[in-house]
Amino acid sequence: MYKDSAMLIDCGEAEEAKTVISYLKKQGIEKLDYVVATHPHSDHMGAMSYIISEFEIGKVIAPRVKDELTPTSKVYRNFLQALKSKGLKLTAAKPHKSYSFEKSDEDDAPPQFEILAPLKDYDDLNNYSVVLRLTYGSTSYLFTGDAEKIAESDILDEGENVDSDVLKVGHHGSSTSTSEEFLEAVSPEKCVIQYGEGNSYGHPHAETIDAIENFGAEWYGTAKNGNIIIYSDGERIYVKTDR
Repeated sequence: MYKDSAMLIDCGEAEEAKTVISYLKKQGIEKLDYVVATHPHSDHMGAMSYIISEFEIGKVIAPRVKDELTPTSKVYRNFLQALKSKGLKLTAAKPHKSYSFEKSDEDDAPPQFEILAPLKDYDDLNNYSVVLRLTYGSTSYLFTGDAEKIAESDILDEGENVDSDVLKVGHHGSSTSTSEEFLEAVSPEKCVIQYGEGNSYGHPHAETIDAIENFGAEWYGTAKNGNIIIYSDGERIYVKTDR
């Protein structure tokens, strides 16, 4: 959220729709200028149809996946129907494409973000995740969806600038993501891991936590810390947690 502009990246399962909508409205948000569905797995976009129906929506960004991986689930069909009902079209995530928030009277350098991935066709929807780097002033944030090590490697091979103060750790802290090479290139001060307490996948995996801690970054987890609110004045980053 910036001034009167807002962006939403993913939203959780369908049953989380009321929680997400309530939170957004408490922030005074009436319009989402950008909605990013990083990839079509229900734990990332299950509630999107409800959110799209509830708010004024600007641009909806999602990856273009190969035909054989295009979902046929009810959740995905509801997502497409919500877009159609609002007269919205999907904007394919294109690497190197940048977007900016609206300028304000007080600030002529608003936040902007650049799409870094997906860069190739993959055999797994996780690796189609939209990866984006958001900057505001001298602060930077990297959002990675569920991108795994193969996608991370492609991003590094492309020579993308991933250096960021804050990293949203890939794939809920799974050992399939966050390679040491990628972590070093991002060089985050703070990491955020989204995972449910006692989840059946064992997320976050010990290898990922060890890598983050050995690197010297602070990490916050949704099951451990509750709501994790990270905000910036363009120069410094502040973290507030709330259970």
